[in-house]
Amino acid sequence: MSAPPPPRRFGFWTGLFVVAASMIGAGVLTTSGYTLQATGNPAAVLALWAVGGLMALCGALTIAELATALPHAGGDYIFVREGFGRGAGFVAGWATFVVGFCGPTAVIAITAATHLTGPFNLPGWVVPAGATLLIAAVTLAHCLGQTESGRFQVAVTVVTVGVLLAVGAGGILFGDGNWGHLSASHWPPSSQWPALANGLILVSYSYAGWNGAGYIAGEIRDPARLLPRALVFGTLGVTALYLLVNAAYVYALDPADMAARLAKDPEVEKVAETAVARLFGRGTANVFAAVIGLSLVAAVSAYVLTGPRVTFAMARDGMFPAFAGRLHPTRSVPVWATLAQGTLAAAFVWVGSFEKLLDYTSVGLAAVSALVVASVFPLRRRKVLTAFRMPLYPLPPLLYLTLIIWTVASQVIDADKRTAALLSLGTILAGVPLARLFLPRGT
Repeated sequence: MSAPPPPRRFGFWTGLFVVAASMIGAGVLTTSGYTLQATGNPAAVLALWAVGGLMALCGALTIAELATALPHAGGDYIFVREGFGRGAGFVAGWATFVVGFCGPTAVIAITAATHLTGPFNLPGWVVPAGATLLIAAVTLAHCLGQTESGRFQVAVTVVTVGVLLAVGAGGILFGDGNWGHLSASHWPPSSQWPALANGLILVSYSYAGWNGAGYIAGEIRDPARLLPRALVFGTLGVTALYLLVNAAYVYALDPADMAARLAKDPEVEKVAETAVARLFGRGTANVFAAVIGLSLVAAVSAYVLTGPRVTFAMARDGMFPAFAGRLHPTRSVPVWATLAQGTLAAAFVWVGSFEKLLDYTSVGLAAVSALVVASVFPLRRRKVLTAFRMPLYPLPPLLYLTLIIWTVASQVIDADKRTAALLSLGTILAGVPLARLFLPRGT
């Protein structure tokens, strides 16, 4: 399309807070409970979050190299298109749109609504209705303009980081816990490795968003200088915060008690609330639940801000319906692409349970991220990437890809997870025939 690209009005702090808010979502409030219940091993919980942070840093370094060389709106679609061609780019963009943004937006919105309504005895339809209203409100907020989007994102992210710092640092310094829980740590037997693989894919889902600033690369000032800083510092900051919060979980929760519970036990599924109740009492946990619900607005906001840049770039390239490639004439934002994503995310809220949506989106998101990270290899060979060079190449992308392949394969092998995993991978593969609708004949 011949219309000019959006102006570069976002700075370092917007990029940093987009990365942080994209990463901080429902995962850190739930994932550790499942791993602790399955293994009774607090050291394994902390190790998984450390490995997940290393994976995220490897991915962030790779995206920093890609985004500084290709500083355009569109993120995954742009990188895969330049690395593997337009057809592969469409598949990556399609999958990013569906399982990378719409699905996770629904998951986080459901989590927020569940926490906000948890202390009350309300009908079951209230949670999806509340999640839908949250998505609608945030979507409209990001249609107001770039400046408004940036300010809104920074504000809600500060609240989220403050809440998690209160849980982590406050729980350890002032809560009623016991470091003796660490004595239950052990080297996991072979029977526990499938549970750890499942835990790692949930942890990697919790870290998803380390590439957040890459989606708005076309709207950040001085991308060669600011993008790597936003990606790397944002990822390192969230990794430190996640480790702090999980240390508070270990301090608060008796691993033997958690291992004796069922996976569907609310004490396991809502591990953050459970930990706060142990540290400060049940009354504090009820207040905390509502605060967590409000803090998750930042994650919903980050997905609604960054995701439409993918379909916007695809539409500008003739690989998505043209309406998504239109900027608002005065607000300089892709309003129609934003509304399209918000609508599909709201639809996801009503089609499945939280657990099924989580399994569905986590596997697909991991697979797409592998394709994006792999695009660094052909681009390096063609000497396209010169603005920023990641250290220790090719170790970061190779390590990331190795861990992602292992975790995705484990989900396909696991009988309980297989259906959601195959459905997610099938969604990605559906992009192959769909690409033919937009590719010129003979390509």
